[in-house]
Amino acid sequence: MIAALRRGSAAAKCAFAVSVSAYAFYCEDWRILVGLILLLCGLLAASRTFDKMVWLALGVCLASLPTLLALFVLGAVEKAGGWREGVRLGLAWLSVFELRLLVMLLADILVVKWTTFSDLLLSLRALRLPGKVVLFFSTLVTLLPSIFSLAGHVVEVQRCRGFDPKRLRNPKNFLPLFVPVFLAQMRRSTDLALSLELRGISGAPPVRTARLALGLGDALFLAAAVAVWFLGRGL
Repeated sequence: MIAALRRGSAAAKCAFAVSVSAYAFYCEDWRILVGLILLLCGLLAASRTFDKMVWLALGVCLASLPTLLALFVLGAVEKAGGWREGVRLGLAWLSVFELRLLVMLLADILVVKWTTFSDLLLSLRALRLPGKVVLFFSTLVTLLPSIFSLAGHVVEVQRCRGFDPKRLRNPKNFLPLFVPVFLAQMRRSTDLALSLELRGISGAPPVRTARLALGLGDALFLAAAVAVWFLGRGL
């Protein structure tokens, strides 16, 4: 089953990730969100791709809790008109938001881990999309995982220089991590733009396009992308 899913086309995997992410921000039931997180984690673990990138995504969600807690609680207190009800409402909002964010991150990581960049480009080309659209979506899908991977590398380098990763629990200590990651992403974007310019990439459709062959993995991904919207009706 896992092997069939991994052989699925990038288009079906992206459709699954987009559908799950959109449903996560539509769903209000935390039980369904937890179920989706466990499902995505189970798929990553079964395919032996549950690595440091996934743990870093979980760490980022945990590190953002203090700041988001203050924002959600203050907003809820203003709406509820009292601290007791406001704190309870703010915690409820925060928990659902964090679960939604984690579903989106895990779905994106699943697509990137199970899809090579060349397969992603070929699948999008098979849909006869313009070159600029293909490049935009492929870059967007790989953006978050590349940032997490780079952040993990920066944390290891900073640890060798005496930086304690536990200090990242305080948002004001994000500067040693944010600046190198930001500069590296800016350099990567500049190099990518220069490379595309030298190769003469344009939005014209290619002369020859690959055909999108659908298999068992594609059927499973597309069925899951549709079935996820019927989860709430069964509960």
